[in-house]
Amino acid sequence: MAVRYFQGTGAEVIVCRGSALSYPRHNHVSTLTLGLVLEGVVELSTDWGAQICRENDLFALPPYAPHSLSAKSPCTLVSLCVRKDLTASEGPAAAREAAASLLRRALGRPEAEGRLLEGLSLLAPAGQSAPKGLLARLRTRLETEPECPLSLEDMAELAYMSKYHLVRVFRREVGLTPHQFQVQNRVRKGQRLLNGPVTVAEAAAAAGFCDQSHFDRQFKRLVGLTPADYKRSCGACLTL
Repeated sequence: MAVRYFQGTGAEVIVCRGSALSYPRHNHVSTLTLGLVLEGVVELSTDWGAQICRENDLFALPPYAPHSLSAKSPCTLVSLCVRKDLTASEGPAAAREAAASLLRRALGRPEAEGRLLEGLSLLAPAGQSAPKGLLARLRTRLETEPECPLSLEDMAELAYMSKYHLVRVFRREVGLTPHQFQVQNRVRKGQRLLNGPVTVAEAAAAAGFCDQSHFDRQFKRLVGLTPADYKRSCGACLTL
């Protein structure tokens, strides 16, 4: 199995070759996400149901859409992630340009690249506004400052509700429990930090993990690689 990450301004491409990885339920809070199966079979599960994706099948996920992904056989999967703020601030043309540049580096397969670029039109950012209501303050805090040591009691206070009611409402509106959402965003922050000069231990501490082993476990569960392997993958892509 080989996993490679290609990153640019406002976009990211992940290529998994010969992968049998499964990703637990999660969401992407800041990106429009497209997946294209090049080989094998994967099962995508969302709040709308389960979907079997085979060779040449394309799937699209808007921000905040909870989902899980399970490989049913060794597969090759290409994921294109475009930041929603790039699409909203600079328009579809800027998003397409950023994605096209990365896809050329990552794939070298014009037909597959074209399908993913066409798929961007399926993910209009309309309606993906800032969160509103009682959970707005908490959800924004967990997205922008995931490293803050907020307990469930602290979260309930920010949302002005009991912790038991918070868990029920948060799961209904976001698709994850507050703790799952917090850990997910800590891992995402760790990913961003590992693209720079920091060590794995430094990224773990800055992302809010109590120790590196906890960071390693959660990172591999959500990303599919250890933090060290992820950092090496990103470094290799920068030399292309």
